[in-house]
Amino acid sequence: MSGGLRLGRIRYINVLPIYYALEAGILENGLVVVSGTPAELNARLAAGEVDVSAISSVEYARNFRQYYLVPDLSISTEGDVGSVLLFSRVPFHRLTGREVRLSEASATSAALTRILLYELYGARPFYRSAPVATELPDGVHALLAIGDEALKLKASGRYPYFLDLGRAWHELTGLPFVFGLWAVRRQAVEAAPGEVRALVRFLRQSKALGLAHLPEICRLAAARVAMSPAELEDYFRRLNYDLGPRQQEGLVAFYRYLHRLGHLAEMPALQFV
Repeated sequence: MSGGLRLGRIRYINVLPIYYALEAGILENGLVVVSGTPAELNARLAAGEVDVSAISSVEYARNFRQYYLVPDLSISTEGDVGSVLLFSRVPFHRLTGREVRLSEASATSAALTRILLYELYGARPFYRSAPVATELPDGVHALLAIGDEALKLKASGRYPYFLDLGRAWHELTGLPFVFGLWAVRRQAVEAAPGEVRALVRFLRQSKALGLAHLPEICRLAAARVAMSPAELEDYFRRLNYDLGPRQQEGLVAFYRYLHRLGHLAEMPALQFV
């Protein structure tokens, strides 16, 4: 494909099925790939430092007039997600008035934690955003971790309580939860519509190829986290990379919660390239 567009890539293993064909050289491209955490890529897309990127679903909601969504592409789950986990020293209903440390890496998971602790457990903790550490400081009772850090902490068995946010959302609503989306800056569409359309086709083709190469992806990912290829295959198969009607319904439900709680000034429209 013709290139020059800047593509954001989350640095966690959960996006390997989308980027595998690109990184393995199976598909030719002229892309400039920029890696970062979801929060870093949110900021880069908003600042125009990348043209197309995986971002937190809450970032789209906050700035939806700047973006178009890439069709049929998300990081979502209907039930356990496995890598967005709240670890706690005490039962979750006892967190009211206690400090919960939220990973700085994901705005969506931080917002979802607030919803779930209140709606499911009636808990009103004190929240603080900070980098994830293996050991909780004195006075901190729970920790939200995402991505590879969450997988490693779960494998360590360090904390007596953990909550899978994907499972908890499904228990609350019966719907899938969309953690991440792929979005395109509207300015990029206006400046290079043909290249953007080609990139959208490329990403959807890359997704199909990645899902067809899961065993190889699991072998690659096993070198990065303390999980076997078999465990990783189970993890990847729990994830859904589509953005069909069910995922869109879950996404809109999340936005309604945020709007009702005052975290969104208005309900965003889902608009696609």
